[in-house]
Amino acid sequence: MSASGDAIIRGGTRLRVRVSGAVQGVGFRPYIYGLATRYRLAGFVANDPDGVIIEVEGDLTCEFVAALPLESPPLARIDHISVQEIDALAAKDFSIRASEHGRGSTRIVADAATCQQCLDELFDPNSRHYLYPFINCSHCGPRYTIAERLPYDRRNTAMGEFAMCAACAGEYADPASRRFHAEAIACPTCGPRLSHGINDIAAGIDGGQIVAIKGVGGYQLLCDARNHDAVQRLRRRKQRDQKPFAVMVGSVEQVSEIAEANAAELPLLESVARPIVLLPSRNNLAPAIAPGLSRVGVMLPAAPLHHLIFHALRSTGAWHGAEGPVIVSTSANPGGEPLPIDNAEALRRLAGIADLIVTHDRDIQTRADDSVVAVVAGRR
Repeated sequence: MSASGDAIIRGGTRLRVRVSGAVQGVGFRPYIYGLATRYRLAGFVANDPDGVIIEVEGDLTCEFVAALPLESPPLARIDHISVQEIDALAAKDFSIRASEHGRGSTRIVADAATCQQCLDELFDPNSRHYLYPFINCSHCGPRYTIAERLPYDRRNTAMGEFAMCAACAGEYADPASRRFHAEAIACPTCGPRLSHGINDIAAGIDGGQIVAIKGVGGYQLLCDARNHDAVQRLRRRKQRDQKPFAVMVGSVEQVSEIAEANAAELPLLESVARPIVLLPSRNNLAPAIAPGLSRVGVMLPAAPLHHLIFHALRSTGAWHGAEGPVIVSTSANPGGEPLPIDNAEALRRLAGIADLIVTHDRDIQTRADDSVVAVVAGRR
């Protein structure tokens, strides 16, 4: 896809710009495309083994280079920018080129929690992504855990098995879309599917069952954090005698129901990494959550599936007033064993732990662990 040749100022200098850091899988190429179009430059951008390579020519190349690090996508982390002047080619447009392959040193950013724009679409009945548990865009969704190899292109990820439908292909090719070159783009027509419905998952949790779900980076075990019997059964089955469980709430507003959070801790909960934040507990959950401890590990939903589960739980009518659903969320591996990521492995290993096992057909390439943070004396 190319910018219109009529918009290019010909002549001037051609620069070769190399950008290293966490610049793949963050919407960096679409960002460069838009920036080059703004400054009416010709050339190209591509992923390469060491990051991103850019060539631009026109009258405003210096302005382009100056703006590049100032407006980069929020998930990007630039380590180094090198600039080399080369011979002009009298190019007429700007394009996103196929990636250059080889061994290199670039890195992929971690998976990012669902952004607000995707959440708005997730619960919009007029959106084609309505209630779709794999919604994502250039600013959120899986990255590290679906990458098979570099460079980070769709064919090199677990999404390579899913052919884009016409609507997704249109967004992927549209420079005005936030899904422009979003490698994990998917929708109910062409994307991954869950093995069970959201209402079945919510009914299981609401009914006191232990539910295993295939998360972004591995299987998780969920149960009602207010149901003492369910939490105790989870402890016995997972062979976890005393180590505390983390809990998940549906929104940052609900955190105050179960814990005390200050102005430094709330932003941590809402950060794109969605860490577990240790907070002073109000001791109104099942006692088996964190036996003998004054703090509880709290997290917010990280993936669309989590948001959908909370939405379904609230819709059942079993939760009312100020008291909202709280879910135990823990890795689905008995002590000392690796976290299952393969469907067949999960069905075999979790059969004696979970009452319901929910899979989907997008492979996990790399396991991911939850991060745990605490704020002490104002510092993380």
